[in-house]
Amino acid sequence: MVDGQPAPVGDVGGVFFDVADRLAIINLFGVYAYTYDENRLDEFRKLFTESPELVLQQDGHNLSGDIDAVMSLLAVRKEAFKAENNRRRHALNSYWFSRQSASEATGHCYVQVFAIKDGGPPCPDLTGRYEFTAVKQHGVWRLSRWVLAIDQRQRHGAR
Repeated sequence: MVDGQPAPVGDVGGVFFDVADRLAIINLFGVYAYTYDENRLDEFRKLFTESPELVLQQDGHNLSGDIDAVMSLLAVRKEAFKAENNRRRHALNSYWFSRQSASEATGHCYVQVFAIKDGGPPCPDLTGRYEFTAVKQHGVWRLSRWVLAIDQRQRHGAR
């Protein structure tokens, strides 16, 4: 969805994009998942532009914050997971680029987050969709807009 409306399909089957850039953006997603899951938040922060737009959509509400506030919340969240012996794993798939130029790309992908508690079997914990804008700065792709639309309703009393 874009601004509450279904994202237009457009000519997504076209081949009018740079393949190396497309692969670099997809690699950016892999590094995003890896650095977050491995608690490498300093490296995770470097995947974003200086002042990215960050939005969480859940239950029809939007919550946004600046990168410093979000990074602080993520650090607290990661500490809580560590205390619970709860290892997290992101699975990103179904990439869909709606627009791409030499310096900017927008698109979507699905996300599933699995929890591995006390070394047990992975359990699905969250599903949703990322909407993104990536920009090329000095030859490197960075995320300038990152929206997480969570499928599940917020559990009262849960973090």
